[in-house]
Amino acid sequence: MINSRDKNPSTRFKNRQRSTDTYLNSQILKLQSQPQFQQLLQKAYSMHFQTQPQELPKSKIKQLVYQVIQKQPKTVLQESGHNISNLALNVNTKNSNTIIKNHSKKQHSFSHYNNDSNNLKENQNIMYNMNHLSNISFKDCLNRQAKYIKQRTENSQKIVEGKKMIRQGQIQEVPNKFENVIQGNDDPEIRFQIAIQYFDQQEFSQVILNLNHLIQEHPLFNKKAYIILSIALKKQDQIKESLNVITICIKHYAKYFDAYIIRAKLYVKVQKFDKALEDFMTAAELKPNKAIGFIGKGDCFRLMNDVHMSLLAYSQAIQLEDQFKRSALIKRTMLHLDQKDYASALADISKAIEIDNQDSDALYLKGFICTKRNEIQEATLAYEQAIKYNNSKKAVSKSIYEQAKILIQQKDFYEAQYQLRRAEHLDVDKIVIENIKQFTEGVILLMKKQYEEGVNLLTELLSNHQEEDFLRSLIISYRSYGYFCLSQYQKALQDLDSLDYLEKPSIYNKFILEGIMATVSNQFELSLGYFVKASKLMPKKMEPYFYRAVALVKFYCQLIPKDDEVKKNKFLNDAIRLLNLALKINENSNILYCRGIILFSLNRLEDSLSDLNKAIDKSDENVAKYFYVRGLIQVCRQQYKQGLNDLSIAINLDESYSDAYLCRAKVFLILKDTNRAYYDLQKFQESCLSVQDQIMIGNLFYQMGEFEEAISSYSNIINSEKCSQALYHRAKTFVTIKELNNAIQDLQKLVECSTDIAAFVDLNILQQLKLTSIGNCSQNQLQNSVDCLNSFLNNGNEGKIFNTCDLKFYRCLFQFYLKQFDAALISLLESYETLQGTNASLLKEETLINRAYNKLEFLFNQSILQLLQGQNGQAIENLKKLKDKIQQQEQKNLLQLFLDLLIDDQSEQTELKKELCQLTDLIILPQNNRLCMIYPMVKIPLKKYKQHLQTRLSFCLPQVEIPEMLPQFDLKLMETLSPIVVENKPEAPWIQRADDGVIFTQNLQNADDLDLKSTARQSNEDSEFQLFRHQLNNKLEKEDFILFGQDVIQQEEETNTSKKN
Repeated sequence: MINSRDKNPSTRFKNRQRSTDTYLNSQILKLQSQPQFQQLLQKAYSMHFQTQPQELPKSKIKQLVYQVIQKQPKTVLQESGHNISNLALNVNTKNSNTIIKNHSKKQHSFSHYNNDSNNLKENQNIMYNMNHLSNISFKDCLNRQAKYIKQRTENSQKIVEGKKMIRQGQIQEVPNKFENVIQGNDDPEIRFQIAIQYFDQQEFSQVILNLNHLIQEHPLFNKKAYIILSIALKKQDQIKESLNVITICIKHYAKYFDAYIIRAKLYVKVQKFDKALEDFMTAAELKPNKAIGFIGKGDCFRLMNDVHMSLLAYSQAIQLEDQFKRSALIKRTMLHLDQKDYASALADISKAIEIDNQDSDALYLKGFICTKRNEIQEATLAYEQAIKYNNSKKAVSKSIYEQAKILIQQKDFYEAQYQLRRAEHLDVDKIVIENIKQFTEGVILLMKKQYEEGVNLLTELLSNHQEEDFLRSLIISYRSYGYFCLSQYQKALQDLDSLDYLEKPSIYNKFILEGIMATVSNQFELSLGYFVKASKLMPKKMEPYFYRAVALVKFYCQLIPKDDEVKKNKFLNDAIRLLNLALKINENSNILYCRGIILFSLNRLEDSLSDLNKAIDKSDENVAKYFYVRGLIQVCRQQYKQGLNDLSIAINLDESYSDAYLCRAKVFLILKDTNRAYYDLQKFQESCLSVQDQIMIGNLFYQMGEFEEAISSYSNIINSEKCSQALYHRAKTFVTIKELNNAIQDLQKLVECSTDIAAFVDLNILQQLKLTSIGNCSQNQLQNSVDCLNSFLNNGNEGKIFNTCDLKFYRCLFQFYLKQFDAALISLLESYETLQGTNASLLKEETLINRAYNKLEFLFNQSILQLLQGQNGQAIENLKKLKDKIQQQEQKNLLQLFLDLLIDDQSEQTELKKELCQLTDLIILPQNNRLCMIYPMVKIPLKKYKQHLQTRLSFCLPQVEIPEMLPQFDLKLMETLSPIVVENKPEAPWIQRADDGVIFTQNLQNADDLDLKSTARQSNEDSEFQLFRHQLNNKLEKEDFILFGQDVIQQEEETNTSKKN
């Protein structure tokens, strides 16, 4: 009879065994339902335990098992046998699972388990349990069993609690709090829920980690795990891995609609459109009532350039699901745009707006389509609504851009600037509007005449904007205008040459630029041709006439001899005629100024003064050069007061105006105000740089009597560079101040560095004067000097200091000391005759300063020679004439005494007059500081009076000639009329003209009668819209992906909720 106490434990043990067997059988049946089970089962049966023989030999194992069997009672033995069988069954199950894992690893590359190492670990655990069976008692077994059941219960409660925390969103706490439970239990449900929560929080790396583990351990747990894992991998840009996962999913679940959609989108991502199309078509066959499959088909057909099939697929999608209708309509809209079917595109986008009338993307597309249809008002309204609702950053940015673009095409830059500044208060993509905003600001700077700043801004923009679009051509066109206004004509022309299409203002500017460049290179006929073309293109523009006139003036200055009065008058009068035509169109102050200068050059002072008065009145601001030219005209009219006033105004307007200082200095010299003249001359000297300016300064200082300043000015030039003209002027100045040695040195340098015969003549005359002025000069030396002068006179040579008149007089001097009085008198008379023929004005002046001789000295010298010839009567008559011309009474009285002496000496009376006996030196005219003072006296023979009466000729060095320093027309004024320096503006590209005035919004037509090159605009795809289209497509794709992800999660949550209920 069986004891009841023994029966109950046995019954309980069998019941537990049956429940465990039932669980294992259910697991085996579940595995057997899988297709791969039969293959895996054969591998599982073929596996065997791998043990370590050195640690546990087979003999020892058998011995231990035998001891346990012999030692334990039957009940314990049955339970132990039961445990061993369970353990073996668990091992087989685990090995089967391991094989499945390894098979999965080979096929899908997800398992990281090593079969051999796992088998070794399993065998070690079995051997460990078997080694301790001998120590297990029945009581221990019950304790262990109770403890195991308790642990399982606690773990189950923790798992339930963990799932609850996951549903409450406490995702971060679950892995840390239940780490051991999860690892020990490896519950797929909790791991899946954790992954979903991580997905919601966009922690995709954690999603990938958990779902990778889940799929490895439980590949058939939930098909949505593959979808979520694939999406997470895509989010991490692991496209290849994402494709692999979704492909595995499709192998497990061959009719899974969502998997085909996701894989198709991934194929599109990697541009495998044919494979994507196959998946979309499969998805459409699986669920023909789902729009997403047809939208995908449409995308693939579009990317494969099959427009008809793409339109058909989009149309099918539109008829299916409302949630995808907007997306399909927008896609079909953009397809219509590709085909330039703007009417159909407008119809589709209008339907999309009916679905959501606050959709900024759709509103922007409508505005763009209306722009293409030239419905500007409707387009502006649509753009404004897109900005108002402001639910798409790209669409709002592009709407602002398009509005500004329309306004720029209408030349309304200030309104465009206002629209672009709205972006400062909106969340927009600054990069989209950055370039057009910078362009608008650059153009406005040009409109404000801040040309340099505007050109710099446009140049910076151009260096960063390399795309060939409408904006780039505008940047170049407007920068060309800025260069033109800055007189950088070559750069302006290069910009226009780089454009394939030119609008009318730019064509006009190009003709003008080509004309200017031809004028600069002295191609005058070519330049006039370009200016004529510009006149034909814009007949009402005065600038072409102006430039033609300037070209004629430059032609005259460059190529016409200045002494050819006939050609001079022809060219300048033609220039005046052209300026008259320009003034009929526009009485511009600049044109009046230019005509006034040309009239001034023709000595038409009154007409020139009238033009300058008008130019000053019509000018918007006071221009220094206008007042300078008018002041110069007034001075030439000898209206010195008015001239000084205008010159002073010019200097006040421009304190660096050097020409005005120079002209005013000359006027002060005329008015004998040497102090002010000296100040202005110093101011002019501060800014003058050219050699001619320095020479002019020296000449003016010379004219003022500031000989040291003059020498200093000449010396500055000589020291810096070899200048024969300055060297000559300094030699003249040394002659003037009687520094003959310095003058001789300068003339010697001049002779060494030049072949000028005049310098050689001057040098020899000075040397002869120096040699003959010595008191004991020999007769041979005097004769040599006479021969030298005769040689120059016979060859017709003269110097710049000593002319022919001077050479004949000094020959007279040398003959005088040779006692060749007859020849000396002849030379004196020849010199006087030459002087009368060349410069008779010198004889009208009777001053003695710095003259070789004047009329008084001629009479005196003639009388002396006649006395020495014995022609006393003629000498006395000439001395009487001299007396009549002398102004000073003292000189008259002295001359009368000498006349009395000479007359009394010829009388028959023998009585001598006491007062006449005291006369010894016949010196009437002043000889101090004159060249004659260094020559010896000569005795005059007397008959009755026996005293030693002596005299010398009265003479000096000749007057040094300097250039005329009176103010006069300056040829430099004509040179300033060159096209490259005139203050004239081109045609502004923001101005559009019509026959009746200026317009701002209408399109222009080119002149039909002109040969206009490079005026055809190439049709380029709107790159800005294509960029937006690409961005919008990406946005729709992202929305689809998000939609599928949310759908998967939502379906899973709904499943969990239904299970819970």
